[in-house]
Amino acid sequence: MSVNSDDETRKLLQYGASEQEGSLVSRNKVPTHKGYGARHTLALLAFFGCFNAYAMRFNLSVAMVAMANHTDVRKDSNLSTDMGCPVINQTKPIKQAVEFDWDEAEQGFILSAFFYGYVATQIPGGWLAGKIGGKQLFGLSVLIPGVLTILTPLITKLGVVPLIITRVVEGLAGGLTFPSLATMLGHWAPEMERTIIPTFIFAGCNLGNVVCLPLVGYLSTSKALGGWPSSFYIFGGLACIWYVFWQFLVHDTPAKHPTISKAERDYIQSTTGTSKQEMRSKKNFRVPWKAILTSSALWAIVVLNFTTSWGYYVTLTSVPTYMNKIQNYDIAKDGLLVALPDLIHLILGLITSWASDFMRQRGYLSTLAVRKLSIIIGLSVAAALLPFITLAGCNHAVVVVLIVVGNGMLGVSWTGLGANIYDIGHNYAGTLSGISNFFGNTPGIIAPYVVGLITNNQETIARWEIVYYISMGLYLIGLITYLIFGKGTEQPWNKVPDDTGTHHTANK
Repeated sequence: MSVNSDDETRKLLQYGASEQEGSLVSRNKVPTHKGYGARHTLALLAFFGCFNAYAMRFNLSVAMVAMANHTDVRKDSNLSTDMGCPVINQTKPIKQAVEFDWDEAEQGFILSAFFYGYVATQIPGGWLAGKIGGKQLFGLSVLIPGVLTILTPLITKLGVVPLIITRVVEGLAGGLTFPSLATMLGHWAPEMERTIIPTFIFAGCNLGNVVCLPLVGYLSTSKALGGWPSSFYIFGGLACIWYVFWQFLVHDTPAKHPTISKAERDYIQSTTGTSKQEMRSKKNFRVPWKAILTSSALWAIVVLNFTTSWGYYVTLTSVPTYMNKIQNYDIAKDGLLVALPDLIHLILGLITSWASDFMRQRGYLSTLAVRKLSIIIGLSVAAALLPFITLAGCNHAVVVVLIVVGNGMLGVSWTGLGANIYDIGHNYAGTLSGISNFFGNTPGIIAPYVVGLITNNQETIARWEIVYYISMGLYLIGLITYLIFGKGTEQPWNKVPDDTGTHHTANK
């Protein structure tokens, strides 16, 4: 693409020399590669890997409504809105297969158990992926939970403690998922595809919920298929099958791929600097921990990740209980409700990611402007809608729309959040992802437990109002923090040393 000097001057003045110069240079000098390539095979299989990971991670949140609905069957259809909504179908009382007598606090602890292990391996997983590559770690992060998911119905019958231990082990393996994948994307995602490729892959997480959760709700009420255990067999089995394809078709870096074309390899390495990244195995390579841990650009991402994830996990793990206990939705509808926000999340995320990279490639907006714009739109709408969920009372249609739209809008903000680690430090993407996800997934531990404490034996709209106001406040804190401290350019600590010890960036 030819750019004359007047256009360069205008764009540099408009968007800032430090950020725009890199993209102008890359558009002039970087090779291009069109059509299907090895990076697309990686993206497709990683997409299905994320699909499996999330299907197994959150199926328990819907199945638990059938497994452990310890509260009494509602007999009064004229309950006040302070205690709960009238039963939608008064001629058919709510029927639940009460198999385990767990109260709300116990259920919250079981749901959060996965995340105790999950957060523990985030930072070590990022460091290890940088040392040995992400392929094997990502594969195991899906395979191990797959095997344990198949065994979960048997383990559950052994007691609460074995179930909690199983979920913790699943979390330990699952904690490797995103740091290892981020390391691979640091090698595989070209500069001007750093929004669309990660967003497409992470959309697999949303699709996992879209497909899994309604199906779990249906299977949990199906006597013909064996009830709730069948969902664990199905999704655990799919994960094991996926692992075979991942092993044979995916490679850690373009340089290690045996069939990638030279044109595609050159195109990717021209902006990722893969050959320099592979020097991680050399003795002269050290992760600049001090510089990374004192980077305001990183901590802006960390705070945003934590606050956004809080609301997201409240939706995934606790809304099925809210809809069942307060709104009196049938369990088969619960899964569909929780899945709808992920469907909107997926659609809006893909649209936003395409638009983001398009605006960056054309020079309409700088990378930082694109990231902040997506986060403003997504989080402000999500935060604004939260208080109206309880204000809508028992208007089921309005409640559903508010939950679906509000949480679906997180797909817009996640495009900026997910891509920003590659903007500021693609050479250390695994490490950055580990740090960010360590803090970003602690709400998976805290949120279900907090919700359980707030609502334990007090399943009322007033108590759930507290839950939603907490999420709203955290959304706003994350948004303001990122607007002040967020960055869109490669940070100085991202430079990788060569054999002489001199530091270089891949695309400057």
